[in-house]
Amino acid sequence: MAKRYPKTEVKPQLLEEPAVAYGGVSTRERVMVSTVSVDEYFDELIEKVRQDYANL
Repeated sequence: MAKRYPKTEVKPQLLEEPAVAYGGVSTRERVMVSTVSVDEYFDELIEKVRQDYANL
């Protein structure tokens, strides 16, 4: 008396962004707003180092 089960197709689960972004702003746009260029970052870093040396 073996039970028979119908075959089910196994679909892989995918992580996708929602069709409508929260707040109307895409993830990429949020990241780009809070990102600085490499040049800006190092300019600020060099300025802070110069200030530290000036305080010595």
